[in-house]
Order: sequence, then C-alpha cells, then structure tokens
Amino acid sequence: MRRSRLALGTLLLAALLLAGVPAAVPAAAPQDTIVLGTTDKITELSPENSYDYWTWHVFGQVSEALVQFKPGTTDIVGQLAESWQISPDGLTYTFRLRPGVTFTDGRPFDAASVKQSLETVLRRKGPEGGVALIENIKTVEVVDARTVRIKVKERDATFLSRMTWGVAPAHIYHFTGPANEYTKGRFAGTGPYRLVQYVPDQRTVYEAYPGYWGPKPRSKRVITVFYADASALAAAVEAGQVDVGFRTFNPEDIRRLQRSPRVTVLRGPSLSVRYIVFNVTAKPFGDVRVRRAVAFALDRDRIARNVFGGINTPLYSMVPPGLWSHMDAFPKRNLDQARSLLREAGYSEGKKLSVVLWLTPVRYGNTEPDAGAVVKRAIEETGLASVEIKTQEWATYTKSFAAGQFGMFFLGWFPDFVDPDNFLSPWLIESPEGLGTFLNKATSAQDKQYYNQFKQILTQAKMTADRAERTRLYQQAQRLLAESAILVPMWSNNLQAYAIYQKNVKGIILNPDMSFRTWTVFKE
Repeated sequence: MRRSRLALGTLLLAALLLAGVPAAVPAAAPQDTIVLGTTDKITELSPENSYDYWTWHVFGQVSEALVQFKPGTTDIVGQLAESWQISPDGLTYTFRLRPGVTFTDGRPFDAASVKQSLETVLRRKGPEGGVALIENIKTVEVVDARTVRIKVKERDATFLSRMTWGVAPAHIYHFTGPANEYTKGRFAGTGPYRLVQYVPDQRTVYEAYPGYWGPKPRSKRVITVFYADASALAAAVEAGQVDVGFRTFNPEDIRRLQRSPRVTVLRGPSLSVRYIVFNVTAKPFGDVRVRRAVAFALDRDRIARNVFGGINTPLYSMVPPGLWSHMDAFPKRNLDQARSLLREAGYSEGKKLSVVLWLTPVRYGNTEPDAGAVVKRAIEETGLASVEIKTQEWATYTKSFAAGQFGMFFLGWFPDFVDPDNFLSPWLIESPEGLGTFLNKATSAQDKQYYNQFKQILTQAKMTADRAERTRLYQQAQRLLAESAILVPMWSNNLQAYAIYQKNVKGIILNPDMSFRTWTVFKE
C-alpha cells in the first residue's frame, strides 16, 4: 500500500513539474514533498488587500510577524521579536528583534524592515483587506538596528493579538513590487518556505528556504492542490493522491474515513462559529421579543444531530468554547417561552409572524440548505410563525447584507485574531453596518440602549490589561447579547478543524487558532 502511494506521489510530482514548476526549483524526491489538499481559495496575494483564511495561510508559510501564539496554546510569544516591553500607559510597545534573520531573497532583516513593511501596508490599505486590524498603529520608530518602537493611538489590550503571525497585515515583508500597486505576490518574507509557484485555483508550490533562522522545515517542498468541493477532496485523500487534506470535508466523508485503516483522522480545536444575524433596523427584527423568540425556538441539538451527525456541536455563546471568558449565555430550547414572546409581540395563530431567512448555498458547504430547513422547522413549531428560505450566491450575499437588504440571515466567523473581543465587537460596535446588524443605526429606544451598553462594556474591556477584569466584562457582554439576541449562535463549526492524512505522514499539529504549520509535517 505504501509503495502504491509513493507511485501516485511520483506521478503527481512529475505532472506538476511538467505543468510548469520553474526549472530552477530542484526536483525533490516524493519522500521530501508533502502534497496538501484543500477546498479553500486564495483571493489576492497582497497583505493589504486580502481577508480570507487561505490567502493568510500562504503568508504564514513564507513570512512572519513580531509575535506569534505558542504552538498548541493561546499564549503570545516572540517570533521576529525576542522580547518586548509595554509602557505603563499602554501606548508604546518596544520590541527587541531577533538577530541573524534574513528575508528569503537574502536581504538582512532589521528594525528598518519592520518600519518599512508596516508603514507600506498601512499606507496602501486595500479595500478588501484586513488592514483595519492594525490601524491603531500611530508611528513606527527605528531605535537601533535591533530595536523598533511602535506607538498606538489608543490603549488596546488586544494589540499584541492583532500583531501575531496569524494576521497577515502584521507580517513583515520586503516588498519587491511598485510602491503604487498592490503587491500581488511581489514580496519576500522571513519564513521557512518561499513561494516558487502559484497557479490560481490549481496549486501553490513552496520550497524550503536554506537560510531560515529557525528549525529547518521537515519537508523540502510543499505542494497545495485546490479542489472544487469537499467530495473531490475526500476522494483524493482516500485514493492517496494527497498526503494531507485540510479544510473542508463533508460530515459523511469524515465519518466514513474515520473507519478507514488507510488514513488518520485528526480533529483539532475550533474557534469557527456559525450564527444568525438580525438587522435591527429591518421590521420585525427591531422588536427584541421577536429576536428572543427565535433564540428560544432554535433547535441546536437537532442541527448537530441530523445535519452534522454530531461532528458540529451546539453553541450557546458567540465566544467559542476553549477561548477564555466563554460562558453558555444563551438559553436552551424552550418553545413555551418562544410562544409567550411572540404573543406578547402581537402574533397569534390567525396573525402569524412571517419572515425570510437568508442563506448562501455554497460558501459553507452542501449542508447549508439542510441547516436552514431545520431552523425553519424549529421556528414554525411555535405555531405562530411562518419562515421562507431564500438564497444568494456569496459575492451578492455579502453586498446585500451590508446594504441592509436582509433582516435575518446565516453567517460564519473565523477569528481575525484570537481574543474574545473579536467575537463580539465587530457586529456590535466596530462594523454593525458592514456585518449586517446595523445596531449603530437602531431606531428603537431599547436597541439604542443596547448599542450604548455594548460600546461602554467592550471599550472598557479593551482599555484594561487585567485578564480577570476583561473576563468579567466579556461575560457581561455575553449575557447582554443573550438578552438582546442581535446575534444568535447556532453551532461550533468543527468541520474546519479536521485534518485527514496518510498513515506515513507525521508532525501535524492542529492549533487553537486553527492555523496549519506545514514546516512540521513530514513522511516516514
């Protein structure tokens, strides 16, 4: 069996080389090459104009940030910075840089590199990017070759989390493209690999950088192959055509492959959540009683059991389990409570609540219509409501909810940075319009009060560095969210936390931030 897999690997590598891998790239034996399969996609290879998991994954293989999460934990440790100090007022961060680091084109790394990189990304500010995550940076100063001082505009306890390896705009790059254009891949990082080929929607090829400052990658080359859907990815893993499959499998494929003696199925921690969003400016969702009625009617157990076969799990807070400050703030299902709230809001058997539930059919996999059907049934089981399901493709969907055209819709979230703030603030105080809640435009007195309360609580939480006090405040915000039901969590999206790989593959580590570090992976 192992021999047949190596033969398949040889054929695949040969095909890729014939398809255009640059001749300058030395041909590695299949034993030195990891083939990684995924259904994710790359948008634009520029740190200032990308905002999606796999594009940021690419940056994470070839470049680095000042700090990172220690593998397997949510503890922040140095990466390009050996150490750092924070001023008593929380407005100045002084980083001492690691010596002997070079970019993958051989250029030395120093404090001037940090200044140039961060200032370039902030200046370019791509319209589709996540640069807002580091926009609190006021100035970047070179103290000496190995010391850089960053001043922020306002005190923010999440700043270091925003500057970690998982946030592409925080990475340090040597830009090789024109200053007035998006880089589109024209950069060199300091990471363990360099990107030697990118064929959109087909593959990326990475080659180990021999001058890397840290532990050498366990495999000389990593080839990522992009599959059209989860079924194709599972078939490739099952046939031994890829060494590792990651993001995203169908539930039935996971269950089937868990019984296979040929592969290993590993589930890592998941910080990915799925939830319902309410636009509080759209009738009838400006009435908190209607939103709370939906929250009480929701049958999370049925979704987890019937749609996902127990792979995904019920979720009762936007802050996911495993992240500090999490608490089960939302109530369990209670149809009597749901009916009572709907009657109080003026609905009855003869005058039912009539609503539209929006979802997008492809973005979150082929289970989305089934999950929508379970939610529709759960709400209608009150006997006082009627739900119509409508769909739009993702590109249109995002524009529609940002324009306020949806009243109730499904959405999913993977954290920009690992902190409870990132599971609360974006919808409630930072981008209520862009993410569809429109809480900052609320018309009811109750929702205006909720907005002011969230703003006070979440701003205060960012202003203190004390973990215990921040926990208290985030739990207060979670309870307030359950009361206001502006967002209603449904399930933890564990499907994105699974890696399935061949038995001879070793070194896979699935981290709490759901990152995938390819340089630890090798074949025996």
